[in-house]
Amino acid sequence: MKSILLTTTAIVAFAGAAVADGHAGVTFSGDFTLGFNDDNDDADAGATSFPTDVIGDNDGFYWEGDLNVTGTAALDNGVTASASWEFDIVDESNGQPIVSDGVLLSLTTDNAGLYLGDTSFAAETQWSAAGDMEADGFSEADGENVLRGDVSVAGIDASISLALGNADGGLVNEDTDEDYAQMSFGASGDLGMLSFAVAYQEENDGPAAGYFAGNGDFNDSEIFGISVGAAVAGANFKVAYASNETADENSTGIQVSYPFGPVTGTVYYVSEDDGSDEDNYGATVAYADGPIAVTLDYDYDQGVNKLGLDGTYDLGNGFTIGAGMYDESEGTGDGTDYYVAGMYDLGGGAELLVTYADAETAGALGDDEVGGPDYQVGTTVEVSFSF
Repeated sequence: MKSILLTTTAIVAFAGAAVADGHAGVTFSGDFTLGFNDDNDDADAGATSFPTDVIGDNDGFYWEGDLNVTGTAALDNGVTASASWEFDIVDESNGQPIVSDGVLLSLTTDNAGLYLGDTSFAAETQWSAAGDMEADGFSEADGENVLRGDVSVAGIDASISLALGNADGGLVNEDTDEDYAQMSFGASGDLGMLSFAVAYQEENDGPAAGYFAGNGDFNDSEIFGISVGAAVAGANFKVAYASNETADENSTGIQVSYPFGPVTGTVYYVSEDDGSDEDNYGATVAYADGPIAVTLDYDYDQGVNKLGLDGTYDLGNGFTIGAGMYDESEGTGDGTDYYVAGMYDLGGGAELLVTYADAETAGALGDDEVGGPDYQVGTTVEVSFSF
């Protein structure tokens, strides 16, 4: 869990807007999870339940409770002010210091918005890739303090953002003598029969270089990307180009998807100019009809063959069963993972989950996440409540 620290000036500015004339309200929601896992010896991270998420290093009994608070005020000028927090209330210690996680302040209208806090960067918000592209590694926010503005005009959505602080609560201007780090821009929309997305992030260099290293999904590189899509004869086509200007690498991809009945097939091919001489390609077949949903996915990713299969069957009366496998070959994480799972809807926002998962690939052993639903290694029994 990561805490977000906001500047006093920003808090006062947003709070001042919220108490202007208008209709105000506060809503509360939360969740609690109690579970038991019998084998976590080879894993060091968390688990994702079926279908709700629980993050932690679980071995034996575990539990966690969060409280979400959102306050909104509809102002007389058509602007809505909002502030939201998530509080970590309790864990296995039967109590913990109450820490706010995911603080977000916003001012929004029908076609614009200003966001401050735990929110995504502009490029990741608007970018749309064509397959598995190596050069489109736009920074992904994970607890950073971000300022982002959005606007929608004539069917086009545009965003611009600045990184103001890292996930540890440090502020860029206090630690690096810079006002912000890595400006990011993105836009997407429809132009007649064509759809498009364009994204750009500047290089994060100088005193701020490496300042966000704690987030493994933050990229200091200057990156540019553009993609165009069209629907022709029932098929959806997309072509995309991305360039990592800092590393002097680029990716050019094409992706085609076509639905036929309850099945949707998708294929892609990406030409990589990154010195590896390894292009990426893959195919996905997804079937969904009535109680059955099955997804088969194959990827050749930089010399590694990856095959995944996930399926669920809704038995009715709240019962759902699932099973799947994931296999890697010709890579450093060779092996096969598999899982079986059952979920029962207890009603009133409560669910019971029972799973068994076995892992052999390096990624699953390191992250304790097996299959598409990311289950814990070993046997897990878990009850979750939402309110």
